[in-house]
Amino acid sequence: MSDSGILGTARSQLMRLATLTDVVYGVALVLVVTWLPLPEESHSGGTVWLADLWAEYSDNLIAVAIGLVFSIIYWMRSNTLMTALDRTDGVHTGLSIASVFFLLLLLYVVRVSAEVAAPSRRAGESVAVALIGIAGGAAWWWARKKGLVREGITKEEMLGVQIEAFAEPITALVTLPFAFVGELAWNLSWLAYIPVAAFLRRRGKKGLESQ
Repeated sequence: MSDSGILGTARSQLMRLATLTDVVYGVALVLVVTWLPLPEESHSGGTVWLADLWAEYSDNLIAVAIGLVFSIIYWMRSNTLMTALDRTDGVHTGLSIASVFFLLLLLYVVRVSAEVAAPSRRAGESVAVALIGIAGGAAWWWARKKGLVREGITKEEMLGVQIEAFAEPITALVTLPFAFVGELAWNLSWLAYIPVAAFLRRRGKKGLESQ
């Protein structure tokens, strides 16, 4: 196959990957909606008011809100990464699909959060977020290394995407031990994202200046 044919195949593969990713995020939203309680699940009996049903299953509503937020955030990030690419290859595709799978794992952890011990739930969310970021960051790193990024993307822009991709999983790993300390400590530990991102940004700028 000619170089132009290979390039065309790689670009077509990127479009298929973007379509697959969008479909998975769409399915994720449908799954989140199915977490909403049904009237027959109410323990009150008789005619059930919607407000009463939601009040009875308030934990489900919290899980739905969290699942929706995660889905929106990670879809936006995935969209940013995809639009910055010109094409893909097998390794990048595999890492991208792995990142989407770990999002579904995160939604699973959120879904069962009301039925498992709090430290286990917090640790599960930290691990899932870390895996999403590691897979996504590795996919972007590979894309940069193999020249899959589209023309017009500056080194500074690529650095910004790289920092965003890796700052979150590093922060998630930092929060992991705090998951077993308490809810407040775990929530506050996510603020570590600020110094982690600042550190990565300084390291990245030094790397650009030395090139």
